[in-house]
Amino acid sequence: MFWRNLTKGLLAGVLVTGAALPARADHHGSPCPPADCGPAYKTVYVKEWVPEQYESTRTTYRTEWKEEKYTAYRTECVPETRTHTYTVNVMKPETRVETRTVTECVPVVEQRTVMQSHVVCKPVTTMARRCVDRGHWECRVVEVKPHLLKRLRNHFHKNDCCDPCDPCCCKPVETKVVRCWVPNKVWEEYPVTKMVKVCEQRPVTCNVTVYKPVTKQIQVNVTVCKCVPETRTATCTVMVRKCVPYEACRKVAVCVPMTEKVMCTRMVCRTVAKQVPCVPCCEEVTCCKPRHRLLGLFGGHGRHGHGSSCCD
Repeated sequence: MFWRNLTKGLLAGVLVTGAALPARADHHGSPCPPADCGPAYKTVYVKEWVPEQYESTRTTYRTEWKEEKYTAYRTECVPETRTHTYTVNVMKPETRVETRTVTECVPVVEQRTVMQSHVVCKPVTTMARRCVDRGHWECRVVEVKPHLLKRLRNHFHKNDCCDPCDPCCCKPVETKVVRCWVPNKVWEEYPVTKMVKVCEQRPVTCNVTVYKPVTKQIQVNVTVCKCVPETRTATCTVMVRKCVPYEACRKVAVCVPMTEKVMCTRMVCRTVAKQVPCVPCCEEVTCCKPRHRLLGLFGGHGRHGHGSSCCD
């Protein structure tokens, strides 16, 4: 499709250029027209991207909440009656005769020699110490103290005598000879004899009753408890956990497709013919060189970037 449009555009350009070639040939080969001629125009075909509105259909998804029913399970405790058999051990008494060996103590009289304690008083001599006074008597001259009346009288008349040298004033002192004991204490030891109680052991023969063990066999009735297994049956009610189904509702998000029409814009490439002013014909162009018509048609690449002369 692209190459087909390109071929049509090239053919249209060749036809338009062929119609304008005589004028351009006269321009390059003939002198300038009169001075009052206006600017020359040429038709140029260019490609432009033009926005184009078009209607389209698109699919979108919308979230909707829908209720649905489903089967759920819950755990419930259901009473259930069960019967089970179990074995227990029961203690039952049982009487039986057993032979046992017992030991009895029998009294027996024996003659034995034993040591008996006796208390005896014996004289014991010990040495003791005592303090003895071995002093003696001596005769001593001592002053005789006056009696009370005499001392009172001397007290009140002690200043009657003024002359101390007067013999009348000096009273004689009364003395007497007294026998005194002069002590002389000495420690001395002396023997002391005393009676002391002493415990002595003496052998004595006597009759003693003792118990001797005697072993014998006897028959005894014994009651023992015997463990007997017994089977029993019991019925009980237990709570059993079971899963019970029930119907419940829940909301589920569902994507629902929706088709809608929208206006879209797209860029379209189109060939547009435009009138472009050329260089005035009165000016002498020395750089222009005659080219072949076909080269001018297809726009060959020259030094100036166009296939035509410099007047373009």
